Amino acid sequence: MAKPRVTRTYGPIHFEDLDPHRFEDLIRELIYDYKDWQNIEATGRSGGDDGFDIRAYEKVEVTSQTENDKNEVIEEIHPMEGNLWMIQGKREKEIGPKKLREYLGDVDEKNPPYGYILAASTNFSKKAYDLFREELRKKGVMEFYLWSKAELEDMLHLPKNDRILFTFFGYSLVSKRRSRTTEVRSVINTKNKLYQILGDGQDFHRNILLRELRDEKYPYEDDYKDFNKKPRWKEYVAFGHHSLGLLCHKHKYLAYIDTEKKEWDFTTEVDLIFPQVESEEDRESKMEKQKLVNYTYDFFPCDKQGHYVIEVLLRYSDIMLIDKNGDESYKFPHIYVDSMDSRGPFSGKYEFFKIGEKEFSITKEYKRINVFPKKFKNQKFGKIYKNKKVSFNAESLKEFNEYKMDTLYSHDSRYDFLKQRDLIEVDDSKGNSSGDVFLQITHKFREKVGKYLENKDFRARNSINLQLGRVVDDKEEINIYEFKKVHKWQLDEDKK
Repeated sequence: MAKPRVTRTYGPIHFEDLDPHRFEDLIRELIYDYKDWQNIEATGRSGGDDGFDIRAYEKVEVTSQTENDKNEVIEEIHPMEGNLWMIQGKREKEIGPKKLREYLGDVDEKNPPYGYILAASTNFSKKAYDLFREELRKKGVMEFYLWSKAELEDMLHLPKNDRILFTFFGYSLVSKRRSRTTEVRSVINTKNKLYQILGDGQDFHRNILLRELRDEKYPYEDDYKDFNKKPRWKEYVAFGHHSLGLLCHKHKYLAYIDTEKKEWDFTTEVDLIFPQVESEEDRESKMEKQKLVNYTYDFFPCDKQGHYVIEVLLRYSDIMLIDKNGDESYKFPHIYVDSMDSRGPFSGKYEFFKIGEKEFSITKEYKRINVFPKKFKNQKFGKIYKNKKVSFNAESLKEFNEYKMDTLYSHDSRYDFLKQRDLIEVDDSKGNSSGDVFLQITHKFREKVGKYLENKDFRARNSINLQLGRVVDDKEEINIYEFKKVHKWQLDEDKK
């Protein structure tokens, strides 16, 4: 006879014990660390709230341009402006699609808030969730969340919200509270141990495995039917220390950013944060997806090829135990935390876009466009030129063979016949074999040297002068052919 397992369960939280205003207070407490707020206003407490109980402004650095008496453009920063969020709290036993539509009528479609949250002490049907999403998209709300009773309970069961649970409902899930001195000592010990194991500063790149302390089925993922949605352990890459905790890479996606037209897009098809431990099947699948995505991404102009990056913070205070050696399944440090979900046990995140080494945020001026396809497909090579060849001088050929060159320059029309995706063989007249290498044109255009070099470093100017064999004037127009290197074996493989 199998040994019985003792489990602990918690009864439902009685939101109905709170009066409506107290329920609003509860929601306000829960949103305090949800975003980086500039201000939170309890508008429902004073009446005349236009249907909204809480109004909040998310911190966003907003700039505007004005002209002074000398017609000089001056940028002014308005720290008190930010994204407007409207939050409603409904302490009701049931909210169907009809009543939900009535509540959403309070959102002004002519002047919608940036974000909207509806929190209720009841659970919603799939139809209600679909209606909620559809209506707010029509009204132009950028971010919106529907918090049901189940989600509110999940929030209140988190250790960080234990104080709120005790304040409003009179009980705590933390059976033993440590003194402040003990808490600080624990954080310091954790930080020092991680410094010894991972390194200090911002110059390390180490894989770690985050594990749920209460899990007893590691490493058998199949024992959990919902493991993909709610992993009990997951691999991340730690790269630095913050004053409050460990910094980790979470996602890195390929992106398109046009800083002149203020347009952007990105795809989640492939995450460039690759785990160290994965099956051969998963690795091959990702490589195939990466190849298909590159058929689109590689042919963006180089100055519009970027990344959308998400970095997260794991607080030292949220780390329960550290196993510096790991095990046979994951041979790197294991870090135990109280609980995990699809977002991980993180208390903060930093999202930004990156082109080269330049990092920046997408502001309201930017518009998302559809550059990446919904479904990525294999793309054939364009026309292959073998009789016509590209000839480099000795110094340029050396740079090309050492993978220090990705752009071909011409002051005349000798390569005008080349189109995007076309290939042309590299002529090695000096006898230094390039191994049957072709250039595939990814983007071509004509530009004045000075304009082209505005956002380039000194290497681009040196490459132009080197390829053309002279110092080029900034006012001179040249033909620019961005390319990627393709080997003959890749062409043979494409024919199969």
